[in-house]
Amino acid sequence: MSGSSEYEYIICGGGTAGCVVASRLKQGNPSLSVAILERGPDERSHPLVLNPMGAAQLKDVGLDSVYPTVKQKHLNDRTLELHAGNILSGSSAVNYGLWMRGQSKDYDHWAELTGDQRWSYEGLLPFFKRSETHWDPEGDRSQHGFDGPIKTSAGRAFPLRKAVHGGLVEIGLKDNPDANSGNPLGISAWAENWSPTRQPSALAYDLKGIEIHTGATIQKLEFDTANGEPRATGVRLVDGRMFSAKKEIILSCGSHRTPQVLMLSGIGPSEELSKLGISTLVDSPGVGENLFDHLGSTLVFKLDAKKAEEGLAVGDAKFMENPVHLQGLTAEWMAIDSLPKDGLKSALQADAGSTKISDDHALLAERAHHWIATMYMPLSLGEGYDVQIDGQHISISILNFQPTARGNVTLRSSDPKDDPVVDPRYNSTHHDRYVLRAGIRKALRYAETAALKPFLVGDVPPVGKQPLTSRSSDDEIDTRVRESTMTIHHPAGTAAMGKVVDSKLKVKGVTGLRVCDASVFPVPVSATTQATVYAVAESFADLILKGD
Repeated sequence: MSGSSEYEYIICGGGTAGCVVASRLKQGNPSLSVAILERGPDERSHPLVLNPMGAAQLKDVGLDSVYPTVKQKHLNDRTLELHAGNILSGSSAVNYGLWMRGQSKDYDHWAELTGDQRWSYEGLLPFFKRSETHWDPEGDRSQHGFDGPIKTSAGRAFPLRKAVHGGLVEIGLKDNPDANSGNPLGISAWAENWSPTRQPSALAYDLKGIEIHTGATIQKLEFDTANGEPRATGVRLVDGRMFSAKKEIILSCGSHRTPQVLMLSGIGPSEELSKLGISTLVDSPGVGENLFDHLGSTLVFKLDAKKAEEGLAVGDAKFMENPVHLQGLTAEWMAIDSLPKDGLKSALQADAGSTKISDDHALLAERAHHWIATMYMPLSLGEGYDVQIDGQHISISILNFQPTARGNVTLRSSDPKDDPVVDPRYNSTHHDRYVLRAGIRKALRYAETAALKPFLVGDVPPVGKQPLTSRSSDDEIDTRVRESTMTIHHPAGTAAMGKVVDSKLKVKGVTGLRVCDASVFPVPVSATTQATVYAVAESFADLILKGD
C-alpha cells in the first residue's frame, strides 16, 4: 500500500510487535496517521505461513532470514544459524506457535531493574489478557483474556501421552493446571496459537487504515539537531525513499536488526561507529550488547521396533493419518522445572570469581530454570547425526530458560544491506553449562523411568560416539552439549530497558524515537518469547495512547 510520506507515527519493522502497536494506535485514535515500513514482503496468507508444519520450509521461499553466528568457542567452534521472519508479521509468521508466559519472578525482576511496575507481572497481566482468547472457557478470568486477537489452543493428544506424563511424574514433576498464570513449574497442557492455522500478527490484528510499505530496507534514521537534544524526524530507505514523522518513530526490527539501525544512525558505541566511519550522534555503549538467547540440547531416542508399529512418531503411516498430530509441533506436555540451589550457587560463584554470591541472588529462588520438551520426532539435531524421520525416533530437548551468557550484535559494515555480526557467546558461563548438564541428566533419568523404558531402546548418539545414560559422566554430557546444542531462536536484550531505552521505551539521548520488540527485554524470560512480545507491545501502545 502506498500513500503519503509524512505520518504521525512511523513503525520501522512490521513484525510481531510492530503490527500490534500499529493496530492498537489506530484503534485507540482513528485520526492518527500510522505507517509500517517492513523489509520483507506481505505474505501473511502464504500457504507455508498458515501451515503449522511449514516453518522449516520458509527460508527456502525467502520469508525466513538466516543470521549465521560467528564461531562459538564453547560449542566446538560451530557456527549456528539464527532465524527471524523476513515478512510482514515477523517471527510470528515463521515460528512454531507456542504460547507461553514466563514466571512472575521474571517480570518482577524487570520491574526491579527498570524501577517501573508497568513491567512487573501484575503490571503486564492486563496486556497478556488483552492479547489472547484463552483456550479453556472455564479458565481463570483473573489470569486470562477471552476476547483478544490471538486465539490459543491446547489438548492435542498423541499415542505416548500417558507414558510421557507418567515418566515426568516419576522424576518428581507435579501437575500444574495452568502454566500461563505466572507459575509455570510442573506438567501442564502444551498451549499454542493455532486456530487451526497460524495467526500471524498482521492477520490477527486489524491493520485497516495503516499505510504498509514493504520492501523497505532502512538506510538510517534522520534527526534534527538544531535545538540541543537530537529529535528523530524521519526514515531514509536504501532505495532513496524518505518518510517523515510528525510525532514519533518506533523501531520494531527485532533483536538483530534494531541495534543495526540504531548504529547506522549514529546511536551506539562511539568506538565501534568510528571504525566504520559513522559519525556518533549519541554514544550509547549498550546498543547491540546484552544479547541473550535460549539454548537447547536434544537427545534422540530410538523406539522399540514392536512398539513403533503402533504409530508413535512422525514418519509412521498410522501417526501421519491423524491430522491433529500435524497441527503444530508434535508435543503435548509442558514440563518445566527448577534446579538444586547448591549446584546453581557453585556455578554462579565460579563465574563471579572473588565476588561472593549471596543466597538472595535472583537465580537462586525457585525459578523455572529449564524445560524438558518431548517431541514425537527427531528435532533440532546438531552435527554428526544420521537419523531419519521414519517413525522410529522421538526426541527429548532440554532448554536453558535463564542463561547468564551475554553476547552482542555489531555492524559488519556501514552498508545497511549487510547482515549484522552476531556473537551470542553461547554456553560461555559455568552457570549455563551446569543448567544444561543437570537438565540432560534429568532427561536421561526420565527416559529410563518405568513409564517410558518399555518404549525406548536408548539414546542415539552422533555417528561414532557413545550413547548417554543417566550414569554418564559430567565430561561425557558436556561433550554432547558442545557437539549438538542448538539455538531455540529467542534472541533478546540488545536495546535493553535501563541501558539503551528507558522504562517508557524511549531511546536515551534523543527524542521522538522509541523501541518496541524483544530487544528491550533487560533479562531473559522462562518461556518462548512470543506471548511476552505481544504483551509488551500491547502495554507500549497503551502507554503512548495515554500520553506517556
